[in-house]
Amino acid sequence: METTENIIKTNDTLRTLRQVSLIFFLIIGSLHILSGLMVSQNQMLPLSNIVNRVLDIPFALIGLILGLSQARISSDSPRRKAFYIMMIIISLLVLGLLLYVNLFLPDKTV
Repeated sequence: METTENIIKTNDTLRTLRQVSLIFFLIIGSLHILSGLMVSQNQMLPLSNIVNRVLDIPFALIGLILGLSQARISSDSPRRKAFYIMMIIISLLVLGLLLYVNLFLPDKTV
């Protein structure tokens, strides 16, 4: 069994991780959305296109870290632990699909 001191230390670490990932989520997310809007309006095309294509995977990873750290903080009952494990499996499947689409499917050029 874990001692109370270890549980408190783990929760403090998870809360710090959640706060840091929230900051990165907001920054990377706003840059990604802004660059996507710039690409759709054909503004600053070389730079905005590169930024948009580069930031989608980090945005998904940071969102995954943020969501799973929040879920881990709130998972204390056995029912929530099963839900937490299902969230991890679904998140990894979505992340794998995103990586497959971004890395292995060819881009269509017009």
